Amino acid sequence: MRSVEPLPQAFVLVNGQPVDARQSVRHGDWLVFGSSAFQVFLPEASEAADEREPDIQFGGSARPAPVVVGRLPNCGLTIDSPLISREHARLLPTADGLYLEDLRSTNGTFVNADRILEPVLLAPGDQVSFATFVYLFTGSALHPAQSGGRVRVEARNLTKTVTDRTTKQPRHLLDGIDLVIEPGEFVVIFGTSGSGKSTLLDSLNGRRPATSGRVLYNGVNLYDSFAAFRAGIGYVPQQDIVHRKITIRNALRYTARLRLPRDTSAAEIAAHIDRVLQRVGLFDKGNLAVDTPEPLSGGQLKRVNLAVELVANPNVLFLDEATSGLDAGTDKKMMRLFAELAADGKTVICVTHTLENVASCHLVALLHQGVLVYYGPPADVPDYFGIARLSEVYERLDGEDARRWGERFRASDHFRRFVQSRLSADAAPRRMDAAPRAKSSAAVAGRSGWLDPRQIWTLTRRYLDLLHSDRLNLAVLLLQAPLIALVVGAIFDTSGTPLERAQTHGQITFVLVLSAIWFGGINSCREIVKELPVYLRERAVVLRIPAYMLSKLLPLAALCAIQCLSFLAIVTLMLDFPGPFLERLLTLFLAGFAATGMGLAVSAFVASNDKAIATLPLLLIPQFILSNAIVPLDGIAEALAKVTVIAYWGVDAMRATLEAPVLALRGPDGSLLIAVNGDWATDSLALGGLALGFLIIAAVGLKLRDRKV
Repeated sequence: MRSVEPLPQAFVLVNGQPVDARQSVRHGDWLVFGSSAFQVFLPEASEAADEREPDIQFGGSARPAPVVVGRLPNCGLTIDSPLISREHARLLPTADGLYLEDLRSTNGTFVNADRILEPVLLAPGDQVSFATFVYLFTGSALHPAQSGGRVRVEARNLTKTVTDRTTKQPRHLLDGIDLVIEPGEFVVIFGTSGSGKSTLLDSLNGRRPATSGRVLYNGVNLYDSFAAFRAGIGYVPQQDIVHRKITIRNALRYTARLRLPRDTSAAEIAAHIDRVLQRVGLFDKGNLAVDTPEPLSGGQLKRVNLAVELVANPNVLFLDEATSGLDAGTDKKMMRLFAELAADGKTVICVTHTLENVASCHLVALLHQGVLVYYGPPADVPDYFGIARLSEVYERLDGEDARRWGERFRASDHFRRFVQSRLSADAAPRRMDAAPRAKSSAAVAGRSGWLDPRQIWTLTRRYLDLLHSDRLNLAVLLLQAPLIALVVGAIFDTSGTPLERAQTHGQITFVLVLSAIWFGGINSCREIVKELPVYLRERAVVLRIPAYMLSKLLPLAALCAIQCLSFLAIVTLMLDFPGPFLERLLTLFLAGFAATGMGLAVSAFVASNDKAIATLPLLLIPQFILSNAIVPLDGIAEALAKVTVIAYWGVDAMRATLEAPVLALRGPDGSLLIAVNGDWATDSLALGGLALGFLIIAAVGLKLRDRKV
């Protein structure tokens, strides 16, 4: 038995309990000093243990208590980060060794890159990650792999090869790049046009992996272990990743709800948002929307995009031309802000074309035709290239052979100082190989909630907020149904002979269904593409496609139901149009809902709002032609209509609701005046099947977008 005594102002735990005075410790007890956990091994106890049967009891005095890992101060191992759940994981000492159990954390517990579902027995040399905080298990202790979750980025022979569309020959977008970025460094990537700046950025952050070479985060292969680092990678693309119609605070709040642990309280989120807004200098603008009567300036909008990423408190931050389009003064302020974030311990990498303010960064990486031709302090660039000003470097490299400059750099003192001397000594990276005892990240993702209720609720609330904030557009959507109904009621005349009345009733059913299809299609055809940059960024981090789809469907279905109800009610009141109201309402809703799915499918595949609006008529016109109401269909045309045309089934279902005497009327040639091919129930099921089919197509379109994530 030994004793441990805390020093003044030192934080010490024994088996998860705080120590405020001298306390005895036994063989196998766990001690926590700050962020490091150690297990006590007493030589005499070990020798005695070898001579007796293993102790498999869990409650004995010799068995240390479990140690909880989390962000709460009273946890045995406290990691103060918003990425960590309150009680994130548990260390379970047993006679067999140390088990690690995840406590349903949001950002996961990983052993050798695999997110664990069940308790895992740790082995010496295992790398344990609580979200992005990596520890090394030595067999008797759990050591932090880096301080405070900081990330060291190392690129080894990074090459990106594509096939040239013109020559059909391989072309290197990146050609054997080596570089090292230490934690807390701010590095700027710049270069000639088409030199591979964004390609290098995306290779370093894992969005578009290189075809060969390695990217190491703290010595771990990023591409093999991306799931373990995903939550700690911040990325600000060129496009805005914030909705313009809602307030900045609300935008950050929704982002926090999506990315931070589920047990993060509203008060914690509010305090965190306040800190982020203070950090980016937008605290006084927090209650304004981006598109206020006095819109935010370009620099302020860039800061909002940055704030969206800072909400998740990333360890490494990538910025793709985050200062483009800004004036020199604003650019200088943004570059200083990036330098301040690096001073906080974040690894910051920025692509830029503007060179006036790169003096704020620690190092610059200059690319030319995919080759790294310089890496070092920005102040050394003029002397290195023999120019008077940094901005002249583009002219110096214009028309020059990139490989010659690359070879010169590799022979330079800058390469030795800032690359070669900083490369890790071990040529082979530590790889978090998949262990058979751990479940894959994909399996965990499936079980942890492909239909995550929290995501559905958060995304639905945000979508409702967006709809409500754009009141003019919402008013147009809500008023179009009553206005069209008034036109229908004013134009159609249901008086006359039974034959004339029957013809009018048939025409009304056709107009009702086509209008409902229009409502659904126009409501939804832009709803994905208009927020595509936001979707792609959230998808890269945490977003589930089913949750995202449902967050769109629920409000759009409610909107469609309101439109169909007001439309049918006004038409029924204005015209003598007897029949079952509820069945007709359900028919219109199913037709509109199927068209909503069709609109979402369009929105999932097109690249802009204009293309969505241009594509929609191409899908609506066949609804008119192949409805079986204008021209009777048969053969291939009818088979195609049954599989793809909403109006075919919608019109038939609506006709089935007409009164029996109307359906019994025959024309001069003896054929039924209004033919019904099926029955209302069958037609309704077919409408539901079409809706499901279009939604599956929309989901496939969103899945294909993953290639751009």
